[in-house]
Amino acid sequence: MKDKIGNKFIREICIAGPVIDVTMKYSARAPRKPRGKNRNPSKEAVVKNNDRIATKNLTRLMNANFYPGDFHATFTYKGDEPSVEEAKAELRNFKRRMKREYEKLGKEFRWIEVTEYRNHRVHHHMVMSYIDPAIIAKQWKAGHVRLTALDRSRNYRKLAEYFIKETSKTMREPGGETKQRWSASKNLIRPIIKREIIEPKAMYEKPKAFKGYELLPETINPFTHPFTGIDHLEYMMIATDPVPRIKTWRKGEIVRRDETYKRAKEIQISWDALDSVDLI
Repeated sequence: MKDKIGNKFIREICIAGPVIDVTMKYSARAPRKPRGKNRNPSKEAVVKNNDRIATKNLTRLMNANFYPGDFHATFTYKGDEPSVEEAKAELRNFKRRMKREYEKLGKEFRWIEVTEYRNHRVHHHMVMSYIDPAIIAKQWKAGHVRLTALDRSRNYRKLAEYFIKETSKTMREPGGETKQRWSASKNLIRPIIKREIIEPKAMYEKPKAFKGYELLPETINPFTHPFTGIDHLEYMMIATDPVPRIKTWRKGEIVRRDETYKRAKEIQISWDALDSVDLI
């Protein structure tokens, strides 16, 4: 692929559930904007770029694996605050118990979680596949849990941004840059990225959605990479139908995904019920 792309302009396309995100850029050896002498990106630019990449990767993972009616859960502790190590051990035990509960129902337990403890009490955020809320309440024995059903948007970029923001303080601690931004179950579907050569003019044309998809204007993001000086253009589009039209790549390469969308009725929850639920 590297030899074919060479010094061309490239487009990256990633299908994650009902969402397609597109990145267009020069390849590493293509002409780019000259950088001034001794010009290095500021610390703020580095942090912003790292957060952008982390948010993009996490958004793809959430969109590919979770659906309206699945849960964003927040787990907190009652009584004396545990240490970070104790809290993480408690969460591991909870996940083991929940895995058994899903297996009893013939389901898979899929999850992504972050733990945050800077400037407030230690707590956890988790996106998890749907199960009866009463089971979650029973198995979280350390304190309180708040569940919010994932909404109908089917694009969970804002939730991914929130997860990354939650971990931003701990990641800026000495040595924090080597830590994971989130943890995830091993059974998650990993979105596939396709790269193709494009004409240079495509970089500067107005983005257009594919047939059967709607462009999300708020996601259009032209920027210059702070390290390479290479121009980038990012944007997203979402399927207009419940079942996305695009299930295979061009030239017949199949997206390795068992399903691209789950209707709310499959988990026996109505659209109107997609509201937050408190479990004490």
